[in-house]
Amino acid sequence: MKKYLILSFVFLLISFPVVAKNAVNSPVQSQERVQTRNPSVSPTGQQVQNRNEVQTQNQGEESQLQVKTKESEQLNQEVEESVEKVSDYVHQLIEDRKTTGIKGGIGEKVSEFAQNQQQVQEKIKNSYEQLKNRGQLIRLFVGSDKKMTAALDQLVGENKLRIEELEALKNQTTNLADQTQLQETIDLMLSQNTSLQEKIAKEKQVNGLFGWFLKLFNR
Repeated sequence: MKKYLILSFVFLLISFPVVAKNAVNSPVQSQERVQTRNPSVSPTGQQVQNRNEVQTQNQGEESQLQVKTKESEQLNQEVEESVEKVSDYVHQLIEDRKTTGIKGGIGEKVSEFAQNQQQVQEKIKNSYEQLKNRGQLIRLFVGSDKKMTAALDQLVGENKLRIEELEALKNQTTNLADQTQLQETIDLMLSQNTSLQEKIAKEKQVNGLFGWFLKLFNR
């Protein structure tokens, strides 16, 4: 039974744009015929008012869409910048440890952390890019990529544990330069997590038409 209902819903989705288009065009064509037969008849005050109201409503919807699009682009930019900053800083940590050549103690622990985090950053970039590049048509019908959203969410959780690890390392050293460097890494990772969590929250809200229908059907 569910299968037939879903198929019926799909058919309605496909046929709706055609029906809607005909419904919209029909009154316009009828009005054009009436105006052709009666060229001396001008629109009434009510017709002009209705037309203005429709134009105002369309302008309002376009304005809202532009605002949402701008917010989405801004969020994507924040995510990309934060991820890039962490990646660059982690790479710098690795290079600094190679230059100093310090073995043992906190220096070796920081180097190990940086190498592991470098791999994590690549995973974050890949998951984010797949979410960002998901086609608009697929998002409309199916929604966001739940698999990539969950993967990104898990990486954010792992980052929280690594931030705690950095805090512990910072407390173990009395070297001011090391403390400053570790704190900068912590701050960058916190900023990255904040932007990623906001992106994940937005993606989880995108269910798509099928997701909305199935959720309504299973109530």
